[in-house]
Amino acid sequence: MKVNSIQKLIYLLIISAIFFSGCAKIVAPTGGPKDEDHPLIVEIDPLDNTVNFDSKKINITFNEYIQLKDLNNNLIISPPIEEKPEIKVKGKTLVIEFMEELKDSTTYNIYFGNSVQDFNEGNPIENFQYVLSTGSYIDSLSIEGQVINSFNLLPEEGVFVMLYKDFEDSVPIKQIPLYISKTNEEGIYRINNIGNNQYKLFCLRDFNKNYLFDLPNEDIAFLDSLVGFELITETKIDTIFKLDSSLTDSVENLQDSISIIDNFEEDTLLLKQVIREDSISVESDSLVHKPEKEIDSIIIESNSYFPVHNYVLRLFTEEREVQYLANNTRDTKQKIEIVFNKPVKDSIVFTIADTIIEKEWYIKETGLNNDSIIYWLTDSTIFNKEDITFALTYQKEDSNLVYQWSTDTLKMKYFEQEKPKKKSDESADTSLKYTLNIKNRGTLDLNSQLNFIFENPLQSYDTSKINLFAVIDTVEFPVEFNFSKDSIKLRRYQLSVDWCEDTVYRLEIFPNAFTGIYESVNDTNIIEFQTQKRDFYGKILADITGVDSSFQIICHLILPGKDKETIYRKKIISENRIVKFDFLPPKEFMFKVIIDKNFNNEWDTGEYLKYIQPEEVLYYEEKIKVRSNWDIEINFNVNK
Repeated sequence: MKVNSIQKLIYLLIISAIFFSGCAKIVAPTGGPKDEDHPLIVEIDPLDNTVNFDSKKINITFNEYIQLKDLNNNLIISPPIEEKPEIKVKGKTLVIEFMEELKDSTTYNIYFGNSVQDFNEGNPIENFQYVLSTGSYIDSLSIEGQVINSFNLLPEEGVFVMLYKDFEDSVPIKQIPLYISKTNEEGIYRINNIGNNQYKLFCLRDFNKNYLFDLPNEDIAFLDSLVGFELITETKIDTIFKLDSSLTDSVENLQDSISIIDNFEEDTLLLKQVIREDSISVESDSLVHKPEKEIDSIIIESNSYFPVHNYVLRLFTEEREVQYLANNTRDTKQKIEIVFNKPVKDSIVFTIADTIIEKEWYIKETGLNNDSIIYWLTDSTIFNKEDITFALTYQKEDSNLVYQWSTDTLKMKYFEQEKPKKKSDESADTSLKYTLNIKNRGTLDLNSQLNFIFENPLQSYDTSKINLFAVIDTVEFPVEFNFSKDSIKLRRYQLSVDWCEDTVYRLEIFPNAFTGIYESVNDTNIIEFQTQKRDFYGKILADITGVDSSFQIICHLILPGKDKETIYRKKIISENRIVKFDFLPPKEFMFKVIIDKNFNNEWDTGEYLKYIQPEEVLYYEEKIKVRSNWDIEINFNVNK
């Protein structure tokens, strides 16, 4: 009994093992391949390209469920309508419902871009659009082109390109456009379904989304001429020639022979084929030997069309911003810094309010762009005050953009911060600070000088407390140098030397070499540095042609960056010549020129109402790779 129970248990275990080993594993279904197809239209009511449109609603049904993605940034209705239609999704159907009456005899293009997508995978219908006409026909003309930045020629994305039927200068300021499009990431645009008329072309980066150029910082571009459409007719002429009489007779005789042979049985088909080939041979030989053929008739075929014109426009921002004081600070008690939103037109009058001071009480330091000023207060009875009220008088535009003198009153405070307590063996560092353009053990370019930038303006300097040595084989040789103040920057000084290549130099600066206007002096500073080898450098020789007396050329050698250009060298010429850029490191550069028509040595933007385009910018067609000890010659014709 006991044995039988054990046998039954073993039997059940064996059956269970067989059963479970034969079962398939349960896993999640893998599904089919990923859906990469966009939705397909199965029904449209009314149909696309409908004429005499009089409906309030459009239903577009697809073969799958859809969604609208980023519709606000993609939707463009041309011509624009004041109240945008209500656009929504109902399952597989896109519903467009107009909230206002459409204009009579007008073609409308409703452009969705890539916003219509399938619901699951987000596959878009690229450049999806619906076209209708409230008239009896669909306008079919088009223009296209690209919008680029006027200063760096890079494509501009998200810019409206607009057409107006009215040609007045104030149209972009007062009216919404008749036709509109928007540039893609490559700056490319296209306007379709345009009527056959002339138009004013204007571009706008519309910050407040009202299709009007009504903000001073909105980027714009415009075409100097009107956009028009010209019907092109191309004519193709073809001819039919007569056969001469002898060839005609031969062909007729052979055709008669073929007619007789057609009555024979199947065994004569081969002969029939031979005669046919002979007829073709006779015709061919006759044409070869008789090139003078008589024209039987002339066929004229004509094809007319409107070409799609391409317009490239250069986007710019006008200097319409009214002058104002952007910032003012007093981070030390002797220093007042003033920053404007743009370069100041004229001189600035800086006074202490309600106070007349006979003597000089400040030193003025102007920024390179004339949009910032530092006033270094030199009278201790003034800068030791916690509160000082200043009056700043400068020119700024009124509501009519006419410059008028205006005064701002500034009340500036400075509180002496409590300094942390120092240990008994520490003393406050009140020495005069400065920075050098070379670090200890660094490498100096052969065409560079040693630049000192001081934290305060200098009162005096003593070159007897400055020593420079060339170290050759551990022996130090004194080197003569010239120390001078920079002609542009107030606090920059230069130590100039005709450097020897690949040489170690030792610079020694001892106390009291420099004295600032607040009586602070420098500490001891000793550094060693080495000059670069001459064969490390390369050279670019740019042969500039096409220059005439109506403009000068600003040449920029540029280090390209991810987000901005860095000007490495700048040279200005007023005639055809070879421009030399030497002592260049082995790097990639870009070469750029500016057509400077007003001879002010800088690039100028445009002004729409005065029909002034931004000054033209040109680039050499490819990057220039400089190699050590190598000269690179390029040719640049500014007329091309």
